[in-house]
Amino acid sequence: MHDRELFEKAFSPLHASPDALTEVRKTMRNEKKTRRALGKSAVVAIAAALTLTIAVASGIVTLIRADVSPADKVDDTTHHAFTDDLDATTPTVDDGKGSLVPVPDMERIPGDIQTTQRLVGKYLSKLDAEMTVEGNTIRLGTLLIDESGSGMLTYSVENPNGVKYTDAGYGEAVDMSAEPSMWLGSAPDAQGYGGTCINSRCHVDEDASTDTRLQVVLYFAAGKDFQKGDDFYFTVCDSARQPYSIAIQPQTYVPVKTLTAKNGKLVTLSALGMTIVNPDPSREIHTDEVLVNAKDGSSFAVESSSKNLMNWVIGSITGDGQAAFENYTYVFNRLVDVNEVGSVTLTGYYYNLDGSDNDTVSLTYQP
Repeated sequence: MHDRELFEKAFSPLHASPDALTEVRKTMRNEKKTRRALGKSAVVAIAAALTLTIAVASGIVTLIRADVSPADKVDDTTHHAFTDDLDATTPTVDDGKGSLVPVPDMERIPGDIQTTQRLVGKYLSKLDAEMTVEGNTIRLGTLLIDESGSGMLTYSVENPNGVKYTDAGYGEAVDMSAEPSMWLGSAPDAQGYGGTCINSRCHVDEDASTDTRLQVVLYFAAGKDFQKGDDFYFTVCDSARQPYSIAIQPQTYVPVKTLTAKNGKLVTLSALGMTIVNPDPSREIHTDEVLVNAKDGSSFAVESSSKNLMNWVIGSITGDGQAAFENYTYVFNRLVDVNEVGSVTLTGYYYNLDGSDNDTVSLTYQP
């Protein structure tokens, strides 16, 4: 099904950058997973808040502004986003020649809703907005975002004629009914021009979904371009590529904690994820081990070559022309109690395209 060289580069050994792994994950399809039927009908847009229809040179943009308010409590879908209630089955991948290609495992863990409430409950927002695109009614649910622009939101898709998705492995859903994209700064127009389209992944909460209703967790990482106060735009396009967007302005942010290595480089860590600043941003780090180490001596393997693990739902690299590999961002598949973290460690090497010797990287970050 896939080219062996591509997968060996990405997964064996597990040295690939977060962006490389993400690109490979985009190509995954487990053909034994369920596909649900999609119905067809007309396009309409319904707003629970303000709706604006804007004429631009490239077409009509429908924009809704969500009402954002504090959530009363952590709901089940938000809680499931960080526990093993959300499926994380390792995909089965073949090389097109009848042989399986090894890929890393993901370890989601159990959790209790009281802990979720304690760690992020006071930062959880309720989103009041909905729209219907080609018979699919999308209702936003909750939002969590940290001060670095990483987070998740929940939403549902309902269609009386049926909804569908494909499980690509690790719980990620693709080919979805009303599959969204997330934008930062401004909504896109029909030609795809607008703000920045940011890295996002959708996971279906299967226990809460039916043949006519999907309950979805969307994880996202805004990266280097994010600043507190920026709007996000949850966007769905119809079959004619006309965009329908919901503007979301966060009202509260999960705090981040800064850890520092001896070379002065930083890691920013929150309950939701972390960003590592590359000591040499002109070169790409291939990570062997990224560990969040607790004060009690235990460790959470964000990424581990030795254990063949990948415990993040989004990994991305952001930078610019002068520093293309500046920030490495991970959104975790669980919540981390930042107050109990003693250090973060990273080992790996810089990958040199010219085949010359690779310089090793070994860093320890502490509060």
